Amino acid sequence: MEKQPELGQWLDAVRTITQTVATAQPLPDVLDLIAETAVRLMEYDFCGVLLPDPARKKLTIKGWSGLSSEYVANINADRPVRLDQDPFFEAPSSTAFREGRAVSISDIAAAPQFAPWGGVAREQGYRSMISVPLIESATSVIGTLNCYRAGAHSFSGPEIRLLTMLADQAAIALTTARLRDSEARRINELEILNHELHEQRDLLEKSEEIHHKFTEIALRGGGISGIATALSILISRPISIEDAHGTTIGHSAGASDVPQTDSYRMHPVLLSESEVAKIWVGEREASLTPLEKRAIEHASVVTSLEILRIRTADEVQWRLHGAVLNDLLSGEASAMSTVVERAQRLGHDLSVPHTIIAISLTPTAPAEMNTSLQQALRRISSFIRERTPLPLAAVHHDRIVILFPTFLAPTPNDISQVSERIRTLAGSIRPRAVATAAVTGPCTLESYAKGYRSTAGALDMLAMAGGVGTTLSLDDLGLVGLLLQLDDTDQLSRYADRTLGPIRSHDESRGTNLIETLRTYFAHDLDAGKTARALHVHPNTVAQRLRRVRALTGLDLNHPPQSMEIAVALTLNDIVQTR
Repeated sequence: MEKQPELGQWLDAVRTITQTVATAQPLPDVLDLIAETAVRLMEYDFCGVLLPDPARKKLTIKGWSGLSSEYVANINADRPVRLDQDPFFEAPSSTAFREGRAVSISDIAAAPQFAPWGGVAREQGYRSMISVPLIESATSVIGTLNCYRAGAHSFSGPEIRLLTMLADQAAIALTTARLRDSEARRINELEILNHELHEQRDLLEKSEEIHHKFTEIALRGGGISGIATALSILISRPISIEDAHGTTIGHSAGASDVPQTDSYRMHPVLLSESEVAKIWVGEREASLTPLEKRAIEHASVVTSLEILRIRTADEVQWRLHGAVLNDLLSGEASAMSTVVERAQRLGHDLSVPHTIIAISLTPTAPAEMNTSLQQALRRISSFIRERTPLPLAAVHHDRIVILFPTFLAPTPNDISQVSERIRTLAGSIRPRAVATAAVTGPCTLESYAKGYRSTAGALDMLAMAGGVGTTLSLDDLGLVGLLLQLDDTDQLSRYADRTLGPIRSHDESRGTNLIETLRTYFAHDLDAGKTARALHVHPNTVAQRLRRVRALTGLDLNHPPQSMEIAVALTLNDIVQTR
């Protein structure tokens, strides 16, 4: 029986291994030390510590003593110990790893089952070997300690216990290394997290400063342009802000128009989950930093609040102005007693004459009428707000009515330019709306109601005739403008009915279009051919209809006085329908 190492030698060896593990030496060095200890104390020719790959499909040598590094590398690459074979054909290392017990071969030459996996042992002249599992827990094997001798050798119980102790040291080293790796990863993650938290803290502090700056701008009355300028300075990019309908409502220097190119990126401004504006940010080579993104977010929030403030203030003003205008145009005595004083508190002087400018809108989508009116009123209010005394503008019966102090535009040319400018402002592209304006004046407290009825009638007549998108004065309408100013239309109605009544009755009972034919005939200079083309009918059809009109009325359209009588009746009928 071979002599076992002295206890003192083993204690010294274990202490050395323990110190190596405790001082966090690299794992390969610890495993090499364990293999070298087994070779030195037990007089083995080769020892190796084998560990599984992540998939636990094979064992490779990670620490060794007794072979060259090149040879070990070749073995690991070409002939690792397989763990996925049938147990009947597997190597002793595989059995030790799978079953968690020591497996030994005293004479490889006398063990024919060793042939399939014994190539390496035969190459090195080994005749005996033992594989001891590295056990982490009762159910977990994490590797093997393999030892080889050149001669045949029977591995005794004490020898196996000593090797098991070394295997336990290897298992402890592995577990400790893994714990250290895990701890190092966690420490690294904590350091990264701590760094990120510091960055977040700094970002929040700077973000609060940015929000405070934007809020200060809003409170100082800097408006949306002030927000755009401040944001542009903070992120060094041009900024343009548009409302939900595409109108620029604020911009920094060099970004007056809403950009339509890829060099700008859009950031929505939300209010109650609805998009109320867009912030266009000029692009540059460098992408936005987290702080710059946060600045845009704060600008978006403050912009939405500013829009809400503007809307609320506008709605209050419109309500007050609308109440004054409604009372003024109704002409009721009870309301008229206080209307001048109420208007004065709002900055309007109704003691001076005013010109009435009435605006009607023809939106593409009728459902967008309210939106179109609000947008138009907002633009008109911006145009007139710097004038003193302040013109009065409000919505009245789906029309915008402006009372413009006459002395601010004293000549016909002056008021024509102002009226056309206001009409242009009232129209819009998004949503699409065409504005038409009618103008009369000067008017005083006693004649505002009458003046409004006249302009409203003119707008209705223009709408019936398809004459939208223009500005006209009642003076431009000649006789029609004069008739529109009459308070009593009963006589006008009776005259129109006396002349056109038979024609209207014929149209209603027979389903004909004689009234429409007459309107088209007069609109085309009493030319039957042009009338036929406009109505998309044959000229003979027009001639037949005109003969039917003569038969019903007794009036000859070829006779100027009689044709004028019918033309006047058509005009009076239109005037009556506008009341």
